[in-house]
Amino acid sequence: GLPLIGRRDTELVLTGWELDALALHQATGVASLALPRGATCLPPALLPYLEQFKRITLWLGEDLRSWEAAKLFARKLSLKRCSLVRPGDLQPRPLEALNQGLNLTKTLRAPLPASHKSIVSFRQLREEGFGELVNTEQVAGIKWSRFPELNKLLKGHRRGELTIFTGPTGSGKTTFISEYALDLCTQGVCTLWGSFEINNIRLAKIMLTQFAGQRLEDQLELYDEWADRFEDLPLYFMTFHGQQNIK
Repeated sequence: GLPLIGRRDTELVLTGWELDALALHQATGVASLALPRGATCLPPALLPYLEQFKRITLWLGEDLRSWEAAKLFARKLSLKRCSLVRPGDLQPRPLEALNQGLNLTKTLRAPLPASHKSIVSFRQLREEGFGELVNTEQVAGIKWSRFPELNKLLKGHRRGELTIFTGPTGSGKTTFISEYALDLCTQGVCTLWGSFEINNIRLAKIMLTQFAGQRLEDQLELYDEWADRFEDLPLYFMTFHGQQNIK
């Protein structure tokens, strides 16, 4: 059926037998081709002939072997551009469907997508998996310089992760998280504080003291020096404080 395909055709139905291709063309007028060796073989030499098509529907046969072949061929042809007609009593091979008076156009309007937006195979993940093995340190995230034990537990601060620290009032959550954030800030990690319980002035004072590693109340002449260095950190504070409207 290849000589009947026009250069401008972008959609194609791929079948397993010549009579199926003829039945499709007769009933629907769509561009259709028959695989030269039947429904279970797609020779690599044929792939260049199929490059012009943006959408390919595989309607190969009515048995399980043809169905498995269709899924395999879709992977060869690119899952994103392929759709499948699942075999069944209401969707037999095209010639049989034509003989039974079934609506072939209706069948072609609702094929199954070969790929599912929520499901991937290892074939699609293979290269990314190799990249994670090669770049183990980068994948582990940014490690804390002050907390080696935390590195063992969390492997570092990683993009896309949420870590929750819990504890009773006065147990040191804010003190620890301040150190935690400062450690990352000094390594260039952009940090945003949303502290609804402690106002920003008090929080900044705690963090500045931790950053300086000394009580600045006793050495006020050093305040500007440490404040200038602290100001250069990629650190920001939300202005929300106390109870807030949900919106």
